Amino acid sequence: MPTRNTAVLERIIKALGDTAPHTLARLEDEFKDSLLVVAGDTNTVARDAEKLRLAITTEECAVVLDHLDVEITIDDTEEAINSLFPDRFQEPL
Repeated sequence: MPTRNTAVLERIIKALGDTAPHTLARLEDEFKDSLLVVAGDTNTVARDAEKLRLAITTEECAVVLDHLDVEITIDDTEEAINSLFPDRFQEPL
Protein backbone atom coordinates (compact mmCIF):
# COMPACT_ATOMS: atom_id res chain seq x y z
CA MET A 1 0.00 0.00 0.00
CA PRO A 2 1.50 3.37 -0.98
CA THR A 3 2.44 5.81 1.77
CA ARG A 4 3.23 9.53 1.79
CA ASN A 5 6.82 8.70 0.78
CA THR A 6 6.33 6.01 -1.87
CA ALA A 7 6.97 8.22 -4.92
CA VAL A 8 10.18 9.68 -3.48
CA LEU A 9 11.46 6.31 -2.28
CA GLU A 10 10.75 4.68 -5.64
CA ARG A 11 12.73 7.45 -7.32
CA ILE A 12 15.68 6.83 -4.98
CA ILE A 13 15.55 3.06 -5.55
CA LYS A 14 15.46 3.58 -9.33
CA ALA A 15 18.45 5.96 -9.15
CA LEU A 16 20.41 3.35 -7.20
CA GLY A 17 19.49 0.61 -9.63
CA ASP A 18 18.25 -1.53 -6.76
CA THR A 19 16.12 -4.45 -7.90
CA ALA A 20 15.54 -6.18 -4.55
CA PRO A 21 11.78 -6.54 -4.05
CA HIS A 22 11.95 -5.87 -0.32
CA THR A 23 13.84 -2.56 -0.61
CA LEU A 24 10.77 -0.36 -0.90
CA ALA A 25 9.13 -2.03 2.10
CA ARG A 26 12.28 -1.59 4.19
CA LEU A 27 12.55 2.09 3.27
CA GLU A 28 8.83 2.67 3.86
CA ASP A 29 9.28 1.22 7.36
CA GLU A 30 12.43 3.25 8.05
CA PHE A 31 10.76 6.55 7.07
CA LYS A 32 7.20 5.77 8.24
CA ASP A 33 7.19 8.73 10.63
CA SER A 34 8.79 11.16 8.16
CA LEU A 35 7.62 13.21 5.23
CA LEU A 36 10.10 13.02 2.36
CA VAL A 37 9.44 15.68 -0.25
CA VAL A 38 11.12 16.66 -3.48
CA ALA A 39 10.24 20.34 -3.24
CA GLY A 40 11.77 21.18 -6.59
CA ASP A 41 14.85 20.83 -8.70
CA THR A 42 17.19 23.03 -10.70
CA ASN A 43 14.65 23.11 -13.51
CA THR A 44 12.08 24.58 -11.10
CA VAL A 45 14.53 27.31 -10.10
CA ALA A 46 15.43 28.05 -13.74
CA ARG A 47 11.76 28.19 -14.78
CA ASP A 48 10.86 30.50 -11.90
CA ALA A 49 13.87 32.74 -12.55
CA GLU A 50 12.81 33.06 -16.19
CA LYS A 51 9.25 34.04 -15.16
CA LEU A 52 10.75 36.63 -12.81
CA ARG A 53 13.09 37.82 -15.56
CA LEU A 54 16.16 37.06 -13.42
CA ALA A 55 19.40 35.99 -15.09
CA ILE A 56 20.83 32.82 -13.56
CA THR A 57 23.19 30.08 -14.74
CA THR A 58 22.61 26.34 -14.42
CA GLU A 59 25.29 26.14 -11.71
CA GLU A 60 23.65 29.00 -9.81
CA CYS A 61 20.32 27.18 -9.89
CA ALA A 62 21.83 24.45 -7.71
CA VAL A 63 23.16 27.04 -5.25
CA VAL A 64 19.70 28.64 -5.02
CA LEU A 65 18.08 25.23 -4.47
CA ASP A 66 20.50 24.47 -1.61
CA HIS A 67 19.87 27.91 -0.11
CA LEU A 68 16.09 27.47 0.09
CA ASP A 69 16.40 25.12 3.10
CA VAL A 70 12.81 23.90 3.14
CA GLU A 71 11.63 22.69 6.52
CA ILE A 72 8.42 22.58 8.51
CA THR A 73 8.23 25.34 11.11
CA ILE A 74 6.14 25.50 14.27
CA ASP A 75 3.94 28.07 12.49
CA ASP A 76 3.32 25.60 9.65
CA THR A 77 2.37 22.92 12.18
CA GLU A 78 0.00 25.28 14.02
CA GLU A 79 -1.70 26.38 10.81
CA ALA A 80 -2.18 22.81 9.59
CA ILE A 81 -3.55 21.50 12.90
CA ASN A 82 -5.93 24.44 13.28
CA SER A 83 -7.09 24.07 9.70
CA LEU A 84 -7.63 20.31 9.87
CA PHE A 85 -8.73 19.92 13.48
CA PRO A 86 -10.48 23.03 14.88
CA ASP A 87 -10.78 23.60 18.63
CA ARG A 88 -7.66 21.69 19.66
CA PHE A 89 -6.11 24.46 21.80
CA GLN A 90 -5.51 23.39 25.39
CA GLU A 91 -5.45 25.99 28.14
CA PRO A 92 -2.38 25.77 30.40
CA LEU A 93 -2.94 24.05 33.74
